Amino acid sequence: MYDKKTHQDIEPKLPPSIGVVEDPALGVSGPLWVRGGILIESHDGRPYEVRNRVTLCRCGASSNMPFCNGSHASIKFKDGITDTGITKRRD
Repeated sequence: MYDKKTHQDIEPKLPPSIGVVEDPALGVSGPLWVRGGILIESHDGRPYEVRNRVTLCRCGASSNMPFCNGSHASIKFKDGITDTGITKRRD
């Protein structure tokens, strides 16, 4: 993100990283948070604009795929991972 008048960066460059967003207040699992200008490509190999930070949908309900639009909250998406990082069995 940059200042439109000066064309200078407003936010610091972030180191490349990928995080999993969880929202315990709502009791839902959120998107993947991709930081640091990591290239994101579509399923057919088309590159999206490189950004300092983006969120990618994990729930499959976004109308703006592959990016998150917050649908995980309305559908109460839960990924099955507990606070300990152990995946729950789904029998």
